Amino acid sequence: MGVSVFTDHLIKALGLTRLRISTAYMAGTLFSALLMTRAGRLYDRLGARTTASAAVIFLAFCLLYFTRVDKTAVLFSHFMGGSPAASGIAGFTVTAIGFFGIRFFGQGVLTLVSRTMVMRWFEERRGRVGAYMGIATAAGFSYAPRILQFVIDGKGWRGALGFLALLLLAIALPMILLFFRDTPERCGMKVEQGLRPLKIHKERHNRKTADATLKEARHDLRYWAYAFMLSWWSLYNTAFTFHIVDIFATRGFDAVQAVSIFLPITIISVIFNFLGSWASDAMDLPPLYFLALIGMAAGGAAILSPDAGWSKAVLIAGFGISNGLWSVLNNVGWPRLFGREHLGAISGSVMSFIVAGSALGPWIFSSLLNADSGYIRAGLLGVLGPSVLIIFGIFAFYRRKLTSGAGR
Repeated sequence: MGVSVFTDHLIKALGLTRLRISTAYMAGTLFSALLMTRAGRLYDRLGARTTASAAVIFLAFCLLYFTRVDKTAVLFSHFMGGSPAASGIAGFTVTAIGFFGIRFFGQGVLTLVSRTMVMRWFEERRGRVGAYMGIATAAGFSYAPRILQFVIDGKGWRGALGFLALLLLAIALPMILLFFRDTPERCGMKVEQGLRPLKIHKERHNRKTADATLKEARHDLRYWAYAFMLSWWSLYNTAFTFHIVDIFATRGFDAVQAVSIFLPITIISVIFNFLGSWASDAMDLPPLYFLALIGMAAGGAAILSPDAGWSKAVLIAGFGISNGLWSVLNNVGWPRLFGREHLGAISGSVMSFIVAGSALGPWIFSSLLNADSGYIRAGLLGVLGPSVLIIFGIFAFYRRKLTSGAGR
């Protein structure tokens, strides 16, 4: 999300086309996705505090690296002969390296560790805790472009990146060292120790979820249903956000007007994240899965009809609902289905799909961009993808429920 407001600045500084910078983003992010399963297994071994601290330090370094990415590209091109072709290759390469760093250590490792750690500390109240955590998470993801645009206006894009690096080292790192703890058991405690049992669906929580390995989880169709849905929304939402300024420019709006839609999206996202997380303690998850996909399809339909009077409202509602419920399912779904013991490895494997989706999205949008019709084909893709996933979800969830009586 934060990359979106830096995209045009990087294009100008590096002299890259929009398609090429989208390809660099895809290359760096895909490479980070390949390492996410290993990162999850490493987290299972090293624990939350060590893994998250290392991620924050490296993420801060990567942000500082980006403040000089154009100068690094010039230096690199000199070693390659300084020709126009060498300059293009150098700009692409150093940008892809930077994107790898912020994607792997930021939205990859740091997000994986933070989310998984919290889910390991709770069982009955996992959904409620996810609701509170989701307020900050949804607001951060949805409203970050507007905040960062404000910082860029005041400090410039280089100054904004340096400011973010300073915040990581001065605030995030001390918080991790002070407060991150891996599991209750490692602290000599039990899950939700000292809290009264919930009355809502008490019989469900008395039935312990069997811990599954990553290999066992991959043999369950529900794993793939959630993984495909989460990665699809990562692909589509990242692509939309990455190109938000250009998408709205085709409609005659400037950058400030473009990023202004994130405020109402944030409000809706927070509401649905809170309600969905709270409700997940008392209900099965498939209804939330299907509602999220309906919201995704609605957002795609809005892009498909940019001139319709209802399109902006539907786009805001669809993206807000999907953002909110996406976080619910990614937080609650994995421990609900497969237990806590191998949660790092399972979450890491799914995170690889999520990160890969976010890598492909901006490149796909750039490829689908048409001089005459704009992003209409991207809107069509936004309707088709969720429709296919709805059909797959019906098969994955309710076939199992009919045969074993166990769909959750």
